[in-house]
Amino acid sequence: MNSKDRPIGVFDSGVGGLTVVSKLRMLLPHENIIYVGDTKRNPYGSRTPEEILTYTRDILRFMTAHDVKLVAIGCNTATAVAYDTVKNEVPYPLIGMSRGIRTASEISTTKKIAVFATDLTIANHSHRKVAAAMDPQIEIVEQACPALANLVERGILSGEEVMAPLRQYTAPVLASGADTAIFGCTHFPFLQPLFEELCGDTIAFVDPAHEMALQTLEVLKKDGILNTSPEPGYLKLCFTAEAARGGLLASHLIPANEFTTETISFTS
Repeated sequence: MNSKDRPIGVFDSGVGGLTVVSKLRMLLPHENIIYVGDTKRNPYGSRTPEEILTYTRDILRFMTAHDVKLVAIGCNTATAVAYDTVKNEVPYPLIGMSRGIRTASEISTTKKIAVFATDLTIANHSHRKVAAAMDPQIEIVEQACPALANLVERGILSGEEVMAPLRQYTAPVLASGADTAIFGCTHFPFLQPLFEELCGDTIAFVDPAHEMALQTLEVLKKDGILNTSPEPGYLKLCFTAEAARGGLLASHLIPANEFTTETISFTS
C-alpha cells in the first residue's frame, strides 16, 4: 500500500475517542481511519498506571499489525500515563491527546481555567504541568469526574442519573471563578449540552480534540504522508466488546453509513 494511503490509527478506552475521530474526519476527509475502543477494559481512569501501559501496548501492537502511518491517542488517561514511555517503541508518529491549554488560554480573561477529567488524569496533574510551562500566570482548577465516562459508555447522555453527578462536579468549579473549562476526557463532549445547562454563560468549554486534529494535520504534512486521494477515506470502528453499542454512540457524531464496526481481541 502507498504510504500516503495507509490508515491513521486512533484509540481510546471506549467511545470517548470518537469525538477525536469526528474532528479528524472534518479536517481530513480523505484519510482512512482505524479506531480502537477498548470497551472490554474501560474505564481506564480507575486503572493502575501499570494496567494502562499494558493496554496501550496491546493496542499499539494491533495498530502496527494493521500498517498504520500514525496513531493519535484519543484518550487523556493513556496520554498522561503511557505516552512518554511508548512514544519511542513504535515505528510511526505517535500523537498524545492535546491538553487544550493553548486554546483555553486564548479564551480566558481571568487566566483561571478548570479541567474536568478522570481521577487518574487529575492525579497526574498533566494539565497543570503544561500550563506552568506555557504561562506561570495560568491557574488550573482540577476537578475529577469519576462517574461520567462510564455513564457515556452506557449511552446515558441525559436524565437525572447523569445530571446528579454533573451538579456535584460543576459546583466547585463555578465557585472557583474559572471562566473557561477544558474537557480533559474525550467522553465528556458527549455531555457538553448538560455542562452548559448547569454552567450557563459563566464558563466557556474547550474540546481539545480540535487542537489534536490540527496537530495531526501538521505531522502528516511534515512527514509527507498526507493522503492526496480525492475519495472519502474509510472509517473502521473496532471495539473489544459491545461493538453494536459503540456504533450506536458513534452515530451521534458520524453518519452511520460512513463507518463499519467490528469486535476485536488482543493476544498478549
